[in-house]
Amino acid sequence: MELLETILQNFPIDTSSTKQLPLKGLRPDTRLYKVDAEKAPLLEGIRGSFYLIDTHAGRKVACHPHIVSEELAELCASMAHEFVSSLEGLDLLSTSSGLLHILRGSLGYMVHEVLPSLPTINIRTQYIEDGYRSHSDDSRHIEVTYSDYKQAEYDSLIIPDTYATGRSVEAALRYMLERGLSVNRVIIYGFVAVPSLERLYRLLSEYNIELHAFAICDITQLYSNNYDMPLYGVDEHLYKETGTIRKLGSIVSSDTLKDMISSYIPGMDQPGDWSERHTHLFNGSTSESGDIRGHLLKSIEFIKSLDVLNSSQPWYSEQISEIARKELNALKKTVNEASYSLQ
Repeated sequence: MELLETILQNFPIDTSSTKQLPLKGLRPDTRLYKVDAEKAPLLEGIRGSFYLIDTHAGRKVACHPHIVSEELAELCASMAHEFVSSLEGLDLLSTSSGLLHILRGSLGYMVHEVLPSLPTINIRTQYIEDGYRSHSDDSRHIEVTYSDYKQAEYDSLIIPDTYATGRSVEAALRYMLERGLSVNRVIIYGFVAVPSLERLYRLLSEYNIELHAFAICDITQLYSNNYDMPLYGVDEHLYKETGTIRKLGSIVSSDTLKDMISSYIPGMDQPGDWSERHTHLFNGSTSESGDIRGHLLKSIEFIKSLDVLNSSQPWYSEQISEIARKELNALKKTVNEASYSLQ
């Protein structure tokens, strides 16, 4: 409790805008929250229906970058079941729903495994001149490089993906809308940051399309590199570039925060390098594995950098140091496994 109180006092975390929904059909340990956008300071000017899905699997994936490959796929499948149950409970799933995969990362969320009968669209958008942990926020730096879209009409279009700036989904949707897409509501699911909601709301408002967002555990602020999505922490990228201390928080329920606080390293990117954590991803022509070893090694260096930064902050504690130490040990153990060291 002492760490929780310290974090709440030092970071812009919004726990008051969430309300748990007693939805039938969810597992006993799953919690679904509705976010009141009109009360949430981080969502000022953004409208839509916003939800937080809190599961044990989601918290594990968010807090532990060492979880990869088949273990990650199993957790994502569990999370996807609860997402689909939420859609059913809220009457957002119908026979005229469709599923959009933004290649490669969308498939990692495993929604297609839970809803195999839905018609599926595959679109690949790729960043031009961007790299790991360094994404611009200029839409001219992204383009559609693969699509199997054909003119279609849906009641709901479900899009599982990682939503940092939202540029990928914006590019995919514009591509489809310009080619005759008709849809009443867009439903996004995955790790979600505020800038992506702002971008999507702006786009969908042009076409009178409803926005529904289901975020895993929390809705985050975004690092200055337009990439990292922390539960809370200091913007490590901005500090390295300018020496400026910028504290970030999220919209999260108090119960979710309590459950995550003992495993989460302040400032850690919750989805991590999402595509690279998975083994089986479709790239538009074939199935391929992400660079799992690369993800693990980068996560080790990132955590070391975070711990140096965090240890100089007044809110740092031995408990936070121990959280970082445990995750580093887990990452080193995983990276030494033969199946990853050979990649």
